[in-house]
Amino acid sequence: MPLPPLVILAVVSGLAAAVAGRYELRQSPRPILLTRAFMSFVSFAVFVVVPVSAYFYVFHGDWFLLYLFDVNRIPSAIALLGFIAQAGLGVLGFMLGAVLVRNQRETIVGAMIGALVVAGGVVVLLYVDRLAQVGTHAQFHGQFGLEAFEDGPLLTGALAMGAITLVGLVFLLVRLWRAGRAR
Repeated sequence: MPLPPLVILAVVSGLAAAVAGRYELRQSPRPILLTRAFMSFVSFAVFVVVPVSAYFYVFHGDWFLLYLFDVNRIPSAIALLGFIAQAGLGVLGFMLGAVLVRNQRETIVGAMIGALVVAGGVVVLLYVDRLAQVGTHAQFHGQFGLEAFEDGPLLTGALAMGAITLVGLVFLLVRLWRAGRAR
């Protein structure tokens, strides 16, 4: 997955986690940042979303950044700040979702999730020509030595990381929903 859909995934997962944890968020007088639902989401963001992004950045960085930047020229501290920002956007998504859930506005959260999923799909469609080719920044801009997405190791990595992310997200949402129902 390239960076834009992964950033959108961070926000969407935050919103969805707030909806899944709605029972706790509505019943608990605690601040949003001290709820179990929030801690569960942060664990997901730190242990699933950020490592998946780091995998693509480290092993397929130029493709991950849609060949807009040469990964070799980006200082590692800037990359680290980018991963922190990605997790922070997920936290903002959770907080926004939690505020709306506490005000019984799940429909708005659902609409936001739907709009963001569509936006992620649009980004992929807009850059399908870049995503279909795998190589370095220089290879892409020089149009030499590129291989097809489906012919290289990126496909295997994308399937594995996609599966890990999907399983992690489903586990998070089911856990939050069941924990709230048990109360």
